Amino acid sequence: MDRAAQTELRALPGRLSPDPHTSLVRAYQGVLAALGDLGYPVATDENFARTADRAARAMLDLVRPALEVEEEAQDLMACTFPARQAGVVVSRNNRCFGICPHHLLPVSYRVSVAYHPESRVLGISKLSRLVRLLARRPVLQEDLTHELADILHDRIGSRGSAVLVEGEHLCLIARGAEAREAQVTTSAVRGVFETDEATRREFFALASSARLTD
Repeated sequence: MDRAAQTELRALPGRLSPDPHTSLVRAYQGVLAALGDLGYPVATDENFARTADRAARAMLDLVRPALEVEEEAQDLMACTFPARQAGVVVSRNNRCFGICPHHLLPVSYRVSVAYHPESRVLGISKLSRLVRLLARRPVLQEDLTHELADILHDRIGSRGSAVLVEGEHLCLIARGAEAREAQVTTSAVRGVFETDEATRREFFALASSARLTD
């Protein structure tokens, strides 16, 4: 958020500071009022007594602040070591969660990523942490896929990167089409994974085999 937007936010009636938790609590109180309008005993059922607070905290678990995401991603990408051997590094079957920006409903992801080091390699746990970090945003699956590919190619100066993401979207499964068995699959390749068919096929074969272990 830019400085002008922050100033405008502070100027709104009843808003002393841009506090995400307070804003979300107020928003969920509005949702609860709408549920009352639908005929549910929100005002008298004690199960709803702290729902607004719990829902706000749940949303903040699913969505990390944008600045924190960027800073942590930079820290993760800075943790590199000399690459003494040539070859593709693959991290398969990373399970993570985020929310869809269209309906603000949860998405369950399964992500496989790979990169071909040039002179530096990431610490082995950093790939999984990066995937989970970038998923914790209100972001389209398509954008998440390409952002991961760009970071693993550009920020560490690798020879190439590849990403395969499978998503189970509550906005698709639980509403609208109610396509309960549907998965959305997206992929992105950069560098050698884009120009060399054998390298690209190797990644997708490895990534696909991860799904057979469920």
